Amino acid sequence: MKSIYLDAHFPPLNYCPLRYQAMHRPAGIAIQVNAETITFQQLDRWVEASCQSYREQGLNKGDRLLFVVSEPLDTVVTALACLRSQWIFCPINPAFPAEQKAGYQRMIEAVPVAQSAGVGRLVGSQLSFEQDLQPIHILPEVIYDLVATSGTTAIPKAVVHSYSNHYFNALGASTVLPLACGDRWLLSLPLFHVGGFAIVMRCLLAGATMVVVTGGKTPLAEIVTRQQLTHLSLVNTQLFRLLQSGVSLHDTPLKYILLGGGLAAPVLVKAAQAQGITVLTTYGMTEMASQICTGEPQFTDRGVTSGHVLPWREVALSDQGEILVRGKTLAKGYYAHGDLSPLADTDGWFHTGDKGLWLNGQIQLCGRMDNMMISGGENIHPEEIEQALLTLPNIIQAVVVAKTDDEFGQRPVAYIQTVDGTLDEVLIKQQLTATIAKFKMPAHIRLFPEVVTESGIKPDRRFFQSLGQSSD
Repeated sequence: MKSIYLDAHFPPLNYCPLRYQAMHRPAGIAIQVNAETITFQQLDRWVEASCQSYREQGLNKGDRLLFVVSEPLDTVVTALACLRSQWIFCPINPAFPAEQKAGYQRMIEAVPVAQSAGVGRLVGSQLSFEQDLQPIHILPEVIYDLVATSGTTAIPKAVVHSYSNHYFNALGASTVLPLACGDRWLLSLPLFHVGGFAIVMRCLLAGATMVVVTGGKTPLAEIVTRQQLTHLSLVNTQLFRLLQSGVSLHDTPLKYILLGGGLAAPVLVKAAQAQGITVLTTYGMTEMASQICTGEPQFTDRGVTSGHVLPWREVALSDQGEILVRGKTLAKGYYAHGDLSPLADTDGWFHTGDKGLWLNGQIQLCGRMDNMMISGGENIHPEEIEQALLTLPNIIQAVVVAKTDDEFGQRPVAYIQTVDGTLDEVLIKQQLTATIAKFKMPAHIRLFPEVVTESGIKPDRRFFQSLGQSSD
């Protein structure tokens, strides 16, 4: 089979990336789990062992393997075994209720298989391998995985990706977020979401190291220092905690922070930049295999930009301001009960449901079109108020939801995290008058509750919506 070379630093598109790295840098560190290092060659052997184990359970090409994500290393091993063997990798959140998990399994018609923790490690050491490894060719355009969209009650949608989707996502990201052999990225995002899996793909394709820290809640500042991280994926609150720790980022190898979650506080970004760190904001989604836009943020009174459009993607705005996307990273569709439903319209565009605008060549996210509330006949996007709150110096996180109101129909209610844990509602409302219209002013501003339910890396809006209805 003819190799397809697209970038001198990336494996060919039709090669298994792990086998490529095992051939070219066998002693390179693929994954570090706490103090344990796993080379590309070792990981390659464990993946082969996992392939053998699943074949013995009767898995055939095209079968969908439902994998309840637990340990990151076992998840990576299974995901790569699926890539090599043409099984379809179907990771799911272990926190799914049993009924939801069963319903999702029925919807995607997944094959039940036994899953043993550490199967690759237990079996791999018993296998013998030729020292002269050969490339493993894969089919980059066939269905590789089904990734469940976020959901807490209903059965989520199953988004269908090819390996090619992930490949071009990583390739485009590398143009603004360089990653190479010797770099170390903390695998901190859940691997049942596309954002976490994107870290795996970026590191594998670049020959970089994935770093996993388990066993307790180690402070992020300690992880950055001990593990000599070069790349981090964070949300606003995590960046605040890192900076508040007092660690001197100048004295660490940290180079890049990818700030997700759709929100960014300018005071925190500037503080990180002052220590020599490149902070990049990003806009992405499961349907586009993670990143769509990424870049150094620009701040306005309406919020923050999410970067320039990355290569192999296109972005347009509809007449209603809806963000439309297409390109090589666009998923093949949604899968349910044997049917694959395409995502795109007749012109190849996927309608995201997000509202946005252009600012100096970057996209600025204005919120979900279906999050919009109508208050006294006026349209209000909660995300606009959230961004305005984040421009205030003492606020590091904000969520705005709608509360039913007898007079106006709906009114916005804001929940915030502050630097010092205090709240001066009157002062905040005075400060907001400079950036938002009077009808958008929150009826109430409250501190985040001590226990906050999170979905992925974003605060769970459903939780705050329920909380907002009971506010007064």
